[in-house]
Amino acid sequence: MANSATYSGITPEAYNNLKGKLNAAGIDLAGTNGRVSKQGVTADYAYEEASQTLQINNVQVAFPASMMFSPDKIIQKIDEAVRSAGGRVG
Repeated sequence: MANSATYSGITPEAYNNLKGKLNAAGIDLAGTNGRVSKQGVTADYAYEEASQTLQINNVQVAFPASMMFSPDKIIQKIDEAVRSAGGRVG
């Protein structure tokens, strides 16, 4: 079970695009690092502009989100958002 992921090729434009996509889903990435928590899903994130990488760590899913999602499913959703924003998985 995955509860972390690393993304590369995350330019500042791609990061801002990703933030917009996640914000539309109710997930606000404030700044370049921190912790998000929304409806039972929590995760740590850290964006490094110099290396164009984004780390997502400690993905946890509690009730009510656990009724529909696992950490693996959350990572898959983030993978899709990263790809559509112009970044790469891995």
